[in-house]
Amino acid sequence: MRTVFFDIDDKTDELRYLLINDRERAREFEEKFEVSWIFHENALEGAVLDIFDLKVALDHASTSDGILIPTYQRIRNHKNAIEKMKETANESNRAPSLSFIKQLHQILSHGMQGQAGGVYRKDIPIHRSYFHEIVDPSRISYLMNKMVKDFKSKDFKQLHPLQQAAEVHFMMMNVFPFDADTGKVARLLMNFFAIRGNYYPIIIPDIERQHYYEALRGNAATLRALIVRSTEQQLDQALRFFNA
Repeated sequence: MRTVFFDIDDKTDELRYLLINDRERAREFEEKFEVSWIFHENALEGAVLDIFDLKVALDHASTSDGILIPTYQRIRNHKNAIEKMKETANESNRAPSLSFIKQLHQILSHGMQGQAGGVYRKDIPIHRSYFHEIVDPSRISYLMNKMVKDFKSKDFKQLHPLQQAAEVHFMMMNVFPFDADTGKVARLLMNFFAIRGNYYPIIIPDIERQHYYEALRGNAATLRALIVRSTEQQLDQALRFFNA
């Protein structure tokens, strides 16, 4: 595992150098990356977005088609949540708080009919995107408080940033605090710790959806292996983009 981390570190340093020294290609890369990030995030949830709608929504273009408005709102909310997560990860060394986690969910829920932002679920939903075991609602508050407390523990702080990312992701999905968008919040927290550790954001691609679901039924180590594999593949693709 250490060797894998060294390889990822080397590729991350190379990508960071290219982003700084080839600004024209960097702008193109970052635009494509943003579209890809939100596309794959939603695909993991079983919602395949039209690329045209995605780009229009990200450009803040208006539309008179009432059918598309919720889709556009969802995309813009996701962009805003990503920006909030990145801003917070970069501005201080403090561990994410419970209020920050709820705030991310509130941003994702903004303007979405029937979706209460930052409110814990009160039952175990029958129809949901994920099929792993989740805790009883009566335990959510206790486990969420325990999770943010664990972020400050010596054992957690000693983990490699990508191990931290996997641990928090797995813990969050096990608790599954919100009726909707828990997966998105968990992956935002995953990337919080990746960015805090000076890594580029991690995208779990839609082709890994089945492996992702299986990892959530397994353990944090299984999820970590998927995150590491996705990170390696993503960095390889990014470097090919710049070297094409």
